[in-house]
Amino acid sequence: MKLVALTGGSGSGKSTILNGIRDYFGDDVTVLSLDDYYRPKSEIPVDDKGETNFDLPDAIHFDNLVRDIQTLQRGESVEIETYTFNRDMMTSECVKIIPTQWLIVEGLFALHDQRVREMIDIKVFITASVETRLNRRKYRDLTIRGYNNREVQYQWDNHVRPADIEFIQPWKDQCDVVIDNEENWQEGVSHLICKMDLVSEKI
Repeated sequence: MKLVALTGGSGSGKSTILNGIRDYFGDDVTVLSLDDYYRPKSEIPVDDKGETNFDLPDAIHFDNLVRDIQTLQRGESVEIETYTFNRDMMTSECVKIIPTQWLIVEGLFALHDQRVREMIDIKVFITASVETRLNRRKYRDLTIRGYNNREVQYQWDNHVRPADIEFIQPWKDQCDVVIDNEENWQEGVSHLICKMDLVSEKI
């Protein structure tokens, strides 16, 4: 099993790129999303106003992520409780993840933990303008996750952008592949797939 880390700021379009990879590799791809490794809300840090800050690395249970990666590398399956984004309208589901040729670790902080980084074969950064990412974030959180306008803007200004600048953007220059998901993202995906095919030949 080979590992790809797929990271980028909120709203950069990681899901779009992930779908492009899946379209090509099909059942040869397994995905672990960091969204499913959030700690319980009671364990996540709060800001000066007492608002829970989900956009910090401390919000992620990296020990569990490392455990599941290692289990999949041994050829064993794992079971994941999907994250509900702390919205009462969403219901968690138990999903069985099976090992395949490729494991994609996807999320804001996919490169934060050193133990995870040391297992990664290809590091990928997805980029888009701040304006585009904010608009995408608003659409997703308002229409899918049930947040209101005040919540979305507050989180963006006080949590998302500061974390983006401190914890996510610095990885851009250290990644093997950078995909611009604002213009021709298909070209970036093609470049990544070529790189993955080259790695596959060495398995």
